[in-house]
Amino acid sequence: MADKPGILFVHPHPDDESIACGGTIALALDAGHPVTILTCTGGEAGENLGGIELGGLTLAQVRALELASSLEILGGPEHEWLGYRDSGMAETPDNEHADCFHVADLDQAAAQVADLIRRWRPAVVVSDDEHGTYGHPDHIKANAVTRRAVELAADPTWGVGGPWQVKRRFHHALGKRRMLQGHNRLIEEGLASPFGDQPFDDPDRMPFGADDEAITTVIDVSSVLDRKRQAIHAHASQLSPDSFFLNIPLDAEAEFFGVEEFVLVEGEASQDIASSLLAGL
Repeated sequence: MADKPGILFVHPHPDDESIACGGTIALALDAGHPVTILTCTGGEAGENLGGIELGGLTLAQVRALELASSLEILGGPEHEWLGYRDSGMAETPDNEHADCFHVADLDQAAAQVADLIRRWRPAVVVSDDEHGTYGHPDHIKANAVTRRAVELAADPTWGVGGPWQVKRRFHHALGKRRMLQGHNRLIEEGLASPFGDQPFDDPDRMPFGADDEAITTVIDVSSVLDRKRQAIHAHASQLSPDSFFLNIPLDAEAEFFGVEEFVLVEGEASQDIASSLLAGL
């Protein structure tokens, strides 16, 4: 029996994998598909929002341990670090650090990822979109590096090891209409929303997110929602007591986290791609 096609997920920081794609990762692993997570930075510029005891470790060391626990909960995908420093938000000192991902040479970073693609030979690659989902410099850079790496990996004149053509490249997405529904649900429940304290009806008022018409794939992850929740909670240093992820009503979790959305940006669609990244491969 031929090997099952695999997926490479490229994420800028520890915790991005669980928040954005945790359910899809768990489902793919449960179905026997090879899954690899590439984490581009150590999350050094984050804060200890959870106020946890670091035990003499640096925040980056703690976040690495949290990531290991999170990935084990999701089912134990392969994992590798790209090795750059967290860039922090735009116009902060971390964003100018000489070792940060944001200022890294694009082709040098992409060459590392292309080598990994040739080694792992995934059928599908997933990353942020060109806007970095919500505008974080590392998320934007992860998109650019992934796009270039897929090109390099397929180029027979580049590098060593033989070319590898990824079949499909996706952006993980947050549909504006679903975010709007979530925002209004929080307001109705008397809870804080990241998008203000008033309900509204127009999805285009959302400060970020994908147009719903652009979303090609919606994956129902409700069957592994408990594991996704546990994987997110494993990143305890990143969850403040008032965190959205800790305070969402249990009966609303499926509405917020029970599906994961993606946009196909390279490769051919198939009849079942509306509900699967790997349909027809």
